[in-house]
Amino acid sequence: MLPPWFHITLVIKQQISTIIDQQFAGKRLDKVVVELFDGAYSRSRLSAWIRDGLVTIDGEAVMKPGHKLENGKKLQLTVPEAEIPEPGSSLEPTIIYEDELLAVINKPAGLPMHANSVGDTQMCVSNWLVAKYGDNLPICQGKERPGIVHRLDKETSGVCIVCFDEEAFVHLQQQFAARTVEKEYHAISYGVPRFKSDWIEKRLKADPRKPTRVTTTELTGPGTRDALSYWEVIEYFSDTCLLRIKPSTGRKHQIRVHLCSAELPIVGDPIYRAKNYGAGILPEDSPLVTRTLLHAYRIQFTHPRTEEQVDFCVDYPQEMQNLLTHLRSTNV
Repeated sequence: MLPPWFHITLVIKQQISTIIDQQFAGKRLDKVVVELFDGAYSRSRLSAWIRDGLVTIDGEAVMKPGHKLENGKKLQLTVPEAEIPEPGSSLEPTIIYEDELLAVINKPAGLPMHANSVGDTQMCVSNWLVAKYGDNLPICQGKERPGIVHRLDKETSGVCIVCFDEEAFVHLQQQFAARTVEKEYHAISYGVPRFKSDWIEKRLKADPRKPTRVTTTELTGPGTRDALSYWEVIEYFSDTCLLRIKPSTGRKHQIRVHLCSAELPIVGDPIYRAKNYGAGILPEDSPLVTRTLLHAYRIQFTHPRTEEQVDFCVDYPQEMQNLLTHLRSTNV
């Protein structure tokens, strides 16, 4: 039996071949490949595939992007379409509900929602959706995000909606924009708050020192966004607590940044840590924590077809359950 952290990937490939004619003879290999794909993939990505030996000429791998092509030669490119989780592996999403318009899935921690760009073959929910349901998914969020209605951080597990129909997709997007979708997250955080519950209303912006990160700000100008989160304690432990968080807005890293600003950083978060806690303190002999312990526990929305309120929740992943069991056993 494989250990729970082990995962296998399936790589689906397609092959495209052509005979070099006068139009392409004498040109650089990378430029010709770009022309063949009509801009579908970036030159840097195609060059990487060339260096990886995915391009052959008359059956021989050519790994130099600047190689000059000769008339009459056969060029073949093997394109890795998608890297997807092996069925039953720890990174395969679980389908909670599905109909002809949408599905509600349980996304495992460690799996990104979407690729970084069109043609990115990394393992992610969007590539898994294409492999499972085909490539006719709505792309209202961009070609690199087929079927993705909203997003969870890579290390956040839990419930999210994906869509198969463009009209239903727009309907759901309007609900998110109107803030009528109710989302509930649970997190194990360092610290024991003085209050049972509170609101955090702090604007967010990209961290100027590290643009991939987010920070709170007092500014209200361009580049800042309003953000509102409600939290309440579900359970207290000696130096940690289990929190319920209901964000009214859906900004990048919002919950993680807001809780950190309230000196309640999430256990396992490698980026947002309160100064008072450093890496945080867990009881001795605690189970190993390898991820940010933030879980999208519940989502409620109006079904695009029936107009009925539907409500879905998913239980904690094993790593989170293991730590909670240990915290409860040491909290006596």
